[in-house]
Amino acid sequence: MAETANTAGTIGDWQPELRTLRYFLCVAEEKNMTRASGRLRIAQPALSRQIARLETDLGLQVFNRTARGMELTEAGEILQRRAYAIMAQIAQAHHDVTAHADRPQGVVVVGMPPTPGEFITPPLLSRIKAEYPEIELRFIEGFSNALEHRLSQGEIGLAVMHDAPVRNDIVTTDLLVEHLYLIGPCGSFDKDSYTLAEAAAMPLIMPSRPNFLRILVDTHADRIGAQLNIVQRVDGVWHLKSLVRHGHGFSILTYGGVLSEVQNRTLEARPIVEPQMPWTLCTATKADQRSKKAIQVVEALVRDIVNDLVRSGIWR
Repeated sequence: MAETANTAGTIGDWQPELRTLRYFLCVAEEKNMTRASGRLRIAQPALSRQIARLETDLGLQVFNRTARGMELTEAGEILQRRAYAIMAQIAQAHHDVTAHADRPQGVVVVGMPPTPGEFITPPLLSRIKAEYPEIELRFIEGFSNALEHRLSQGEIGLAVMHDAPVRNDIVTTDLLVEHLYLIGPCGSFDKDSYTLAEAAAMPLIMPSRPNFLRILVDTHADRIGAQLNIVQRVDGVWHLKSLVRHGHGFSILTYGGVLSEVQNRTLEARPIVEPQMPWTLCTATKADQRSKKAIQVVEALVRDIVNDLVRSGIWR
């Protein structure tokens, strides 16, 4: 009884090398040690030792040695079927892994400001679903200063933001340069363009600092010695536009930020000149995440979409 239990335990723990199974199958197919060793390109004594060790580990014979050559025993036939199945599974696993090794996959969390996100997010999601179904997108909306913080904390993988500050741990790529416009209710303008000094004197509804747009406008106003006439601070683009639309004041935004309202004739936009205020839209990733293929793919698609929007005149 003790010997039987010990033998069963040994067989249950049997863990052959794949090479051993490959040698076994070759001998079974060739039915001859000499031909098998030639096909495997190993010395016949070495092959014989491998087969003998296999039988020792199993505790039974898998071959009968006859004058005709190597004949499978009943146990050997069972092992042959199982070994073929194992080798087929390994081949399939290799195919599956190599077929998808270069296919980007995984979750990419994308941070978007409200206005760019309105135009970028829908086509980006459509293209990812159609071209890279192995990538799962998740979106977070926020202003550029908040997105910068979340990017640095590793909460998002790719951010679309304006005027990203220079940092060693963040890599940016410019998408386009926007210019700022004076925004007002329909019928409120009597000029085709305004200087920054004229715009600053208007009753303005603006976000509070450290909003990147507010910092940009403040910086240019300081350079010309102007002070913004802010009558209301609103840290939300939709509420801000609603207040302007209802006649509570004017604002300074990008043209893309009010495109829908301009098309629907609920708001008007006039370019601010003398000086112009360029505002660079860029993508940003953490330096240690930039090599990830999924992030590279999403960033490239964002760039394509923005270029299409510029060509179509949506972005100015």
